[in-house]
Amino acid sequence: MDFKVLKARFFDALDREDGSITAAARAVGVNRDTAYAWARQAGVRGRGKTGTSGHPGRAEYERLRAAGVRRRDAAARSSASADSPTRW
Repeated sequence: MDFKVLKARFFDALDREDGSITAAARAVGVNRDTAYAWARQAGVRGRGKTGTSGHPGRAEYERLRAAGVRRRDAAARSSASADSPTRW
C-alpha cells in the first residue's frame, strides 16, 4: 500500500477512534511508534489516559520558555524537575 494512503487512513481512523493514537494504529495495521511519530509531526496529541491532566506546572513552563527563560530556570520556576519537559 502507498505510504501516503496509509498515513491518510491512519488520520481518518484517529477521528473515528476519538483521538486514540494506539487504537487508530491498530485499526489500520500500523506500528504504534510510527503512528505516534506521524501524530507528533502533525502536531496532534492523543487523548491520553483518562483522568490525567499532565503536569500542573507545564503551562507555566511553556509560558516562561516562550518569554525566553532558559530551560533549566523555567523548569525550576514551574516546579518541574529539570528533565520533565523532555518527557512532555
